[in-house]
Amino acid sequence: MNLRPELAPGAGVSANAKHSTARSTIDHDELRSILTNLSHELCRPLISLRAGFDLLLGDAGRPIAPDQRGHVQTMVVLCDDLLRLTRSYLDYAGLVQGARPLCYGSFTIGALIREIDRQFSKTAAMRRIGWECTLEGGDATVTTDASRCQQIFGNMAANALKYTPEGGRVRVVAEQEEGHWVVSVTDTGPGIPAESLPKVFEPFYRLARDEHSGVEGSGLGLAICREMVDQMGGTIAINSTVGQGTRVTVRLPIDAPRGRAR
Repeated sequence: MNLRPELAPGAGVSANAKHSTARSTIDHDELRSILTNLSHELCRPLISLRAGFDLLLGDAGRPIAPDQRGHVQTMVVLCDDLLRLTRSYLDYAGLVQGARPLCYGSFTIGALIREIDRQFSKTAAMRRIGWECTLEGGDATVTTDASRCQQIFGNMAANALKYTPEGGRVRVVAEQEEGHWVVSVTDTGPGIPAESLPKVFEPFYRLARDEHSGVEGSGLGLAICREMVDQMGGTIAINSTVGQGTRVTVRLPIDAPRGRAR
Protein backbone atom coordinates (compact mmCIF):
# COMPACT_ATOMS: atom_id res chain seq x y z
CA MET A 1 0.00 0.00 0.00
CA ASN A 2 1.30 3.42 -0.91
CA LEU A 3 1.47 5.53 2.23
CA ARG A 4 3.01 8.57 0.61
CA PRO A 5 0.23 11.19 0.40
CA GLU A 6 1.03 13.59 -2.43
CA LEU A 7 -0.48 17.06 -2.43
CA ALA A 8 -1.39 18.75 -5.66
CA PRO A 9 0.05 22.25 -6.08
CA GLY A 10 -1.82 24.27 -3.51
CA ALA A 11 -1.45 27.07 -1.06
CA GLY A 12 1.36 27.25 1.43
CA VAL A 13 2.76 29.61 4.01
CA SER A 14 5.79 29.78 6.24
CA ALA A 15 5.06 30.90 9.77
CA ASN A 16 8.42 32.65 9.90
CA ALA A 17 7.84 34.53 6.65
CA LYS A 18 4.51 35.76 7.97
CA HIS A 19 5.71 36.23 11.52
CA SER A 20 6.10 40.00 11.49
CA THR A 21 2.73 40.49 9.80
CA ALA A 22 0.86 38.17 12.13
CA ARG A 23 2.45 39.58 15.25
CA SER A 24 1.91 43.22 14.31
CA THR A 25 -1.71 42.84 15.41
CA ILE A 26 -0.82 41.36 18.81
CA ASP A 27 0.41 43.30 21.82
CA HIS A 28 2.54 40.67 23.50
CA ASP A 29 2.67 42.40 26.88
CA GLU A 30 -1.10 42.63 26.97
CA LEU A 31 -1.47 39.06 25.74
CA ARG A 32 0.92 37.71 28.36
CA SER A 33 -0.93 39.57 31.10
CA ILE A 34 -4.33 38.30 29.97
CA LEU A 35 -3.12 34.72 29.54
CA THR A 36 -1.36 34.54 32.87
CA ASN A 37 -4.10 36.18 34.90
CA LEU A 38 -6.88 34.23 33.20
CA SER A 39 -5.14 30.90 33.56
CA HIS A 40 -4.22 31.32 37.20
CA GLU A 41 -7.67 32.63 38.10
CA LEU A 42 -9.37 29.70 36.35
CA CYS A 43 -7.06 26.92 37.50
CA ARG A 44 -7.70 27.29 41.24
CA PRO A 45 -11.51 27.00 41.17
CA LEU A 46 -11.41 24.32 38.49
CA ILE A 47 -9.10 22.13 40.56
CA SER A 48 -11.41 22.59 43.57
CA LEU A 49 -14.46 21.71 41.48
CA ARG A 50 -12.72 18.63 40.09
CA ALA A 51 -11.88 17.44 43.60
CA GLY A 52 -15.49 17.98 44.67
CA PHE A 53 -16.81 15.94 41.75
CA ASP A 54 -14.44 13.09 42.65
CA LEU A 55 -15.76 13.12 46.22
CA LEU A 56 -19.37 12.96 45.01
CA LEU A 57 -18.67 10.08 42.64
CA GLY A 58 -16.57 8.15 45.13
CA ASP A 59 -18.68 8.53 48.30
CA ALA A 60 -20.04 4.98 48.78
CA GLY A 61 -21.74 6.01 52.01
CA ARG A 62 -23.95 8.56 50.27
CA PRO A 63 -24.58 7.23 46.75
CA ILE A 64 -26.21 9.58 44.26
CA ALA A 65 -29.01 8.72 41.86
CA PRO A 66 -28.04 7.40 38.40
CA ASP A 67 -29.31 10.52 36.60
CA GLN A 68 -27.40 12.74 39.03
CA ARG A 69 -24.27 10.63 38.54
CA GLY A 70 -24.56 11.16 34.77
CA HIS A 71 -24.71 14.92 35.24
CA VAL A 72 -21.70 14.89 37.56
CA GLN A 73 -19.71 12.76 35.12
CA THR A 74 -20.51 15.26 32.36
CA MET A 75 -19.26 18.06 34.60
CA VAL A 76 -16.04 16.13 35.21
CA VAL A 77 -15.41 15.95 31.46
CA LEU A 78 -16.14 19.68 31.02
CA CYS A 79 -13.94 20.54 33.98
CA ASP A 80 -11.05 18.49 32.57
CA ASP A 81 -11.47 20.23 29.19
CA LEU A 82 -11.24 23.65 30.85
CA LEU A 83 -8.18 22.59 32.85
CA ARG A 84 -6.44 21.47 29.65
CA LEU A 85 -7.34 24.78 28.04
CA THR A 86 -6.01 26.92 30.89
CA ARG A 87 -2.81 24.88 31.06
CA SER A 88 -2.33 25.45 27.32
CA TYR A 89 -2.67 29.18 27.98
CA LEU A 90 -0.04 29.00 30.71
CA ASP A 91 2.24 26.98 28.44
CA TYR A 92 2.01 29.60 25.70
CA ALA A 93 2.43 32.50 28.14
CA GLY A 94 5.55 30.86 29.56
CA LEU A 95 7.02 30.53 26.08
CA VAL A 96 6.49 34.12 25.01
CA GLN A 97 7.82 35.32 28.36
CA GLY A 98 10.96 33.23 27.93
CA ALA A 99 10.23 31.40 31.17
CA ARG A 100 11.08 28.00 29.67
CA PRO A 101 14.82 27.85 28.95
CA LEU A 102 16.14 25.63 26.20
CA CYS A 103 17.86 22.43 27.28
CA TYR A 104 20.13 21.13 24.52
CA GLY A 105 21.63 17.68 24.28
CA SER A 106 22.87 15.24 21.65
CA PHE A 107 20.31 12.87 20.11
CA THR A 108 19.96 10.88 16.93
CA ILE A 109 17.22 11.82 14.49
CA GLY A 110 16.17 8.18 14.40
CA ALA A 111 15.61 8.06 18.17
CA LEU A 112 13.48 11.20 18.10
CA ILE A 113 11.33 9.86 15.27
CA ARG A 114 10.94 6.42 16.83
CA GLU A 115 9.47 8.08 19.90
CA ILE A 116 6.79 9.75 17.75
CA ASP A 117 6.06 6.39 16.16
CA ARG A 118 5.76 4.80 19.58
CA GLN A 119 3.33 7.46 20.78
CA PHE A 120 0.98 7.56 17.80
CA SER A 121 1.09 4.28 15.83
CA LYS A 122 -1.47 2.58 18.07
CA THR A 123 -3.81 5.58 17.91
CA ALA A 124 -3.64 5.51 14.11
CA ALA A 125 -4.40 1.78 14.06
CA MET A 126 -7.37 2.23 16.41
CA ARG A 127 -8.78 4.92 14.12
CA ARG A 128 -8.09 2.79 11.04
CA ILE A 129 -5.79 5.40 9.57
CA GLY A 130 -2.76 4.36 7.52
CA TRP A 131 0.39 5.36 9.43
CA GLU A 132 4.02 5.56 8.38
CA CYS A 133 6.89 7.08 10.32
CA THR A 134 10.24 6.85 8.56
CA LEU A 135 13.78 8.19 8.48
CA GLU A 136 14.96 8.81 4.94
CA GLY A 137 18.68 8.77 4.19
CA GLY A 138 21.24 8.08 6.87
CA ASP A 139 20.81 8.77 10.56
CA ALA A 140 22.70 11.60 12.24
CA THR A 141 23.34 13.04 15.67
CA VAL A 142 21.84 16.49 16.24
CA THR A 143 22.14 19.00 19.06
CA THR A 144 18.64 19.97 20.06
CA ASP A 145 16.09 20.23 22.86
CA ALA A 146 14.50 16.77 22.74
CA SER A 147 11.60 17.70 25.01
CA ARG A 148 10.56 20.56 22.77
CA CYS A 149 11.02 18.44 19.67
CA GLN A 150 8.67 15.83 21.07
CA GLN A 151 6.08 18.50 21.84
CA ILE A 152 6.38 20.04 18.37
CA PHE A 153 6.29 16.78 16.43
CA GLY A 154 3.67 15.33 18.75
CA ASN A 155 1.39 18.29 18.09
CA MET A 156 1.90 17.92 14.35
CA ALA A 157 1.11 14.19 14.43
CA ALA A 158 -1.88 14.62 16.75
CA ASN A 159 -3.37 17.29 14.48
CA ALA A 160 -2.89 15.11 11.42
CA LEU A 161 -4.62 12.17 13.06
CA LYS A 162 -7.40 14.37 14.44
CA TYR A 163 -8.37 15.70 11.00
CA THR A 164 -7.75 12.58 8.91
CA PRO A 165 -10.85 10.43 8.39
CA GLU A 166 -10.97 6.66 8.72
CA GLY A 167 -9.25 5.09 5.73
CA GLY A 168 -6.98 8.10 5.28
CA ARG A 169 -3.20 8.24 5.66
CA VAL A 170 -0.65 10.07 7.78
CA ARG A 171 3.03 10.01 6.94
CA VAL A 172 5.85 11.34 9.14
CA VAL A 173 9.22 11.70 7.45
CA ALA A 174 12.56 12.85 8.88
CA GLU A 175 15.61 13.58 6.75
CA GLN A 176 18.76 15.66 6.57
CA GLU A 177 19.31 18.75 4.46
CA GLU A 178 22.31 21.06 4.26
CA GLY A 179 23.03 22.06 7.85
CA HIS A 180 19.49 21.17 8.93
CA TRP A 181 17.27 18.24 9.72
CA VAL A 182 13.68 18.25 8.58
CA VAL A 183 10.52 16.60 9.86
CA SER A 184 7.32 16.74 7.83
CA VAL A 185 3.88 15.38 8.65
CA THR A 186 1.51 14.86 5.73
CA ASP A 187 -2.14 13.86 6.02
CA THR A 188 -5.06 13.19 3.69
CA GLY A 189 -7.52 15.24 5.71
CA PRO A 190 -9.89 17.95 4.43
CA GLY A 191 -7.17 20.54 3.85
CA ILE A 192 -7.16 24.22 4.79
CA PRO A 193 -8.57 27.03 2.62
CA ALA A 194 -5.88 29.28 1.14
CA GLU A 195 -7.28 32.38 2.82
CA SER A 196 -6.92 30.73 6.25
CA LEU A 197 -3.33 29.55 5.91
CA PRO A 198 -1.66 32.85 6.94
CA LYS A 199 -3.69 32.80 10.17
CA VAL A 200 -3.19 29.23 11.39
CA PHE A 201 -0.09 30.11 13.45
CA GLU A 202 -1.82 33.00 15.23
CA PRO A 203 -2.78 32.39 18.87
CA PHE A 204 -6.40 31.24 19.36
CA TYR A 205 -7.16 31.01 15.65
CA ARG A 206 -9.51 28.19 14.65
CA LEU A 207 -11.05 27.45 11.29
CA ALA A 208 -14.73 28.36 11.03
CA ARG A 209 -15.57 24.73 10.19
CA ASP A 210 -13.97 23.53 13.44
CA GLU A 211 -16.10 25.85 15.56
CA HIS A 212 -19.21 23.96 14.46
CA SER A 213 -17.83 20.46 13.88
CA GLY A 214 -17.18 19.40 17.46
CA VAL A 215 -13.42 19.13 16.78
CA GLU A 216 -11.70 20.01 20.04
CA GLY A 217 -8.85 22.47 20.25
CA SER A 218 -7.66 25.62 21.95
CA GLY A 219 -6.25 27.33 18.87
CA LEU A 220 -2.84 27.41 20.54
CA GLY A 221 -1.16 24.23 19.28
CA LEU A 222 0.49 25.66 16.17
CA ALA A 223 1.20 28.98 17.92
CA ILE A 224 3.13 27.06 20.60
CA CYS A 225 4.96 25.10 17.90
CA ARG A 226 5.95 28.32 16.15
CA GLU A 227 7.32 29.86 19.33
CA MET A 228 9.36 26.75 20.10
CA VAL A 229 10.72 26.42 16.56
CA ASP A 230 11.65 30.11 16.47
CA GLN A 231 13.52 29.88 19.76
CA MET A 232 15.45 26.88 18.45
CA GLY A 233 16.53 28.78 15.34
CA GLY A 234 14.34 26.83 12.92
CA THR A 235 11.40 27.40 10.60
CA ILE A 236 7.91 25.92 10.33
CA ALA A 237 5.74 26.00 7.21
CA ILE A 238 2.40 24.62 6.14
CA ASN A 239 1.12 23.62 2.70
CA SER A 240 -2.43 22.53 2.06
CA THR A 241 -4.87 21.72 -0.71
CA VAL A 242 -8.58 21.64 0.12
CA GLY A 243 -9.96 18.15 -0.36
CA GLN A 244 -6.50 16.54 -0.52
CA GLY A 245 -4.64 17.18 2.71
CA THR A 246 -2.06 19.18 4.60
CA ARG A 247 1.70 19.02 5.11
CA VAL A 248 3.47 20.72 8.04
CA THR A 249 7.26 20.95 7.78
CA VAL A 250 9.77 21.88 10.48
CA ARG A 251 13.43 22.62 9.73
CA LEU A 252 15.89 22.74 12.61
CA PRO A 253 19.65 23.30 12.67
CA ILE A 254 21.76 20.20 13.19
CA ASP A 255 23.89 22.13 15.69
CA ALA A 256 22.53 24.43 18.38
CA PRO A 257 22.45 28.06 17.21
CA ARG A 258 25.33 30.02 18.68
CA GLY A 259 24.40 31.59 21.99
CA ARG A 260 21.22 29.50 22.39
CA ALA A 261 22.54 26.30 23.93
CA ARG A 262 21.94 26.14 27.66
